[in-house]
Amino acid sequence: MLSCARWAVFRFCLVVLTGFLATPCWAWTLQPVVVPLDCADRMPSANFQVSTDYKVDNALLATLASYVVEKRSKELIEEQFTAWQFRDVLYLGQPRQGFYGIVAEMDDFRLVAFRGTTSFEEAIKDSLFNQVSYAPIGLAGAGHFGMRRHFEKLQGLVMQPLLERIEKDPKPLYLVGHSLGGAMALMYGMRLKLMGQEVAGIYTSGQPRVGNEDFYNQARELVGSRYFRLEHVNDITPRVPPSRDVAAIFARVIPWDVPPLQAQLEGLVKRLNYHRPDGFLMLLNDESPPPDESAVGLDEIFWASLDGALQGARSIHDVSMRLSERLVEHPGMRYVCNLVDAMRGGGLNN
Repeated sequence: MLSCARWAVFRFCLVVLTGFLATPCWAWTLQPVVVPLDCADRMPSANFQVSTDYKVDNALLATLASYVVEKRSKELIEEQFTAWQFRDVLYLGQPRQGFYGIVAEMDDFRLVAFRGTTSFEEAIKDSLFNQVSYAPIGLAGAGHFGMRRHFEKLQGLVMQPLLERIEKDPKPLYLVGHSLGGAMALMYGMRLKLMGQEVAGIYTSGQPRVGNEDFYNQARELVGSRYFRLEHVNDITPRVPPSRDVAAIFARVIPWDVPPLQAQLEGLVKRLNYHRPDGFLMLLNDESPPPDESAVGLDEIFWASLDGALQGARSIHDVSMRLSERLVEHPGMRYVCNLVDAMRGGGLNN
């Protein structure tokens, strides 16, 4: 029989030991952040959780990783991922041409981070809205010629080394990216699923629209519950190409009243039939939530607001300046810092 004193000590040790064993050992924590960041002094604590559910901490870390891989310096990228204790970092691409992303390892998960648009050439590719079939890259539907070309350019760099790692050491896989990188994360996540591979999560920020209704129907079937998007209400990039149900509003955005041109533009948008993405959407907003938070409502509000802003433009310079205001929130750092501020403001929970 244990005496009361010994029983009390035993219970105390049991509680302490149980608490110690139950304490999670986070593989990837936010700190330290070594890359330049405007909001570095107000970063919250964040711990990556291996889960197929949406986690706001995961969203922040994914958005930050997407920003890091947009850096031109391999040394800076390597310094940051080493500080986060990733290992076996594989750089996709060549230093002289710029890296297109990385594959990096933790003991309990694997990360693929795709770089977003960082050059004028890539911005032009993003804007090639002429639609082509995605069948040659093994996906349903149709979408940007520029998107398909970028996917094809990366395929030899991504698939073989990634599949070799998966075969050697299977573990949960996360794909992340900002802007064009987000589109690649989605497309490669879908392709991997079609090849029989598991995808634990896809986190994107400021991602443009990728394809038509057939494409997004397939995306819903393959990765719908594990596809998490971060958008800012004032960022134009996630709204383009516009969907057909806002074609008329979009056509009116032309700052001068040219009915034939507006009619042609409306018809083009309807014919291309780009679709609004599915998946989980976390919306960043500087003000109060818009009256209708549905995808259609958000699109209508955005294009109507831009229409109002451009109607007062008197020159090409005025138009350019007012359009540029809708790109202020698009850079990767802005997405990181806007999410940080939203988390510090409360209301965003894992």
